[in-house]
Amino acid sequence: MPELGANTPQATLSSAARVLTTMLSTALSQPGQASQLALIGKTALFGNAAPDTADLTQKLQETISKSGLFYESHVAEWAKGERPLADLMREPQMQRLLQQGQEGAARAAASGPDLTAAQMVNQQLHTQEQNRVLWNGQAWPGQQMQWEVRRDQREGGKGGGDSNAEPEQIWRSGVRFRLPMLGAVSAAVTLIGDQVHIQVQTDSDGSASTLRAWSGQLESAMQAAGAQLSSLTISRDDEAQP
Repeated sequence: MPELGANTPQATLSSAARVLTTMLSTALSQPGQASQLALIGKTALFGNAAPDTADLTQKLQETISKSGLFYESHVAEWAKGERPLADLMREPQMQRLLQQGQEGAARAAASGPDLTAAQMVNQQLHTQEQNRVLWNGQAWPGQQMQWEVRRDQREGGKGGGDSNAEPEQIWRSGVRFRLPMLGAVSAAVTLIGDQVHIQVQTDSDGSASTLRAWSGQLESAMQAAGAQLSSLTISRDDEAQP
């Protein structure tokens, strides 16, 4: 950087930056808070019975969209009449406001800083910086699942070598399980335009062979759903363990 003149004003933080700094310092100073960058599911995504595909799709979408990570953008949509108020009422930030209103301002102030709000801000900033969302919870009762959704971009897009073409959006979704019969299994789904690529990894050759034997049903199910499977690989990888 060039030398600053003697009369150069000292850099200062805006009021919003000072608030964020205070909130994050408060959250990260608490034991175990620094590493909690994933959303934590409070209930299983579905019960022990096989879920209806449409219902499960809706539940997965709501798990992310109503997590509070995108609350401010949803408020902007509500202000433009593009999102109903009922949607906002179900998000954590609005639930906290309602709870504080019921408890009274004095009691809320006496309880100290809102670590939940500070942790949410930390997760929002991490999501914005990394372009990914992490979720840990139960797929069904007793079955732990780690889930990640990430957005990447490929320069040039559909225009190939055209440098002026819009970057092509690439979506990646990955899950990790430790299943009773198959052991550790991870699956990564990559969506590039209308192309779907799936990579499945297990921690044993036997589990990989079992999954390959059923791969035809997966391909048929995806075709029936209108999603063409471009590639599917199933292999053993000891790093598949959650």
